Amino acid sequence: MVIFPESLTRQNISLKKGETLFNQGDSVERIYFIKKGKVKLIRSTIDGTAVVLHTGLASETIAEASLFSEHYHCSAQADVVTSLQSVGKQALLQHLQDNPQEMTQLLAIFSRQVRDLRAMNEIKNIRSAEERILAYLRCNINGDRIIKLEPSLKELAHHIGLAHETFYRALKKLEVNRSILRNKHEIKLL
Repeated sequence: MVIFPESLTRQNISLKKGETLFNQGDSVERIYFIKKGKVKLIRSTIDGTAVVLHTGLASETIAEASLFSEHYHCSAQADVVTSLQSVGKQALLQHLQDNPQEMTQLLAIFSRQVRDLRAMNEIKNIRSAEERILAYLRCNINGDRIIKLEPSLKELAHHIGLAHETFYRALKKLEVNRSILRNKHEIKLL
């Protein structure tokens, strides 16, 4: 899924692990969509400490918060080999002004992302690893009570803020307790 309008000139970008896409304080010129890979958004605090604000995954936009800013508020760095697509900020803003229906569609995507981030903040505040996993599953299962494991289990553990060892132990407990069934490709909430 690519969310940028077809009429806009797109730029494809490939980054190696550790390569920087933009730096905190750079002028905002482009808005990005992750086609494959992961991008860490990192903010340097006043004392120079680097804080990871978010890890963007495939099928997510990044820098959308900068659509109405002059400068990026964080840096973006590829966490793995990553491919992205970008459009010019001004071209996108003009297109959205000229096409209110597409603006509404893009706003719907952004509002879902905000909702999902808020839900993840709540989930990450749950102390019990088993309860955290169950909360994540409840928020993300389909109508058949299944979640497809598109990212690896290790990536899913990181996504919900658990060490992968803790995550694997908690999954095993949930299986033993018959709270879930899982195979290589999916987890079913019972």
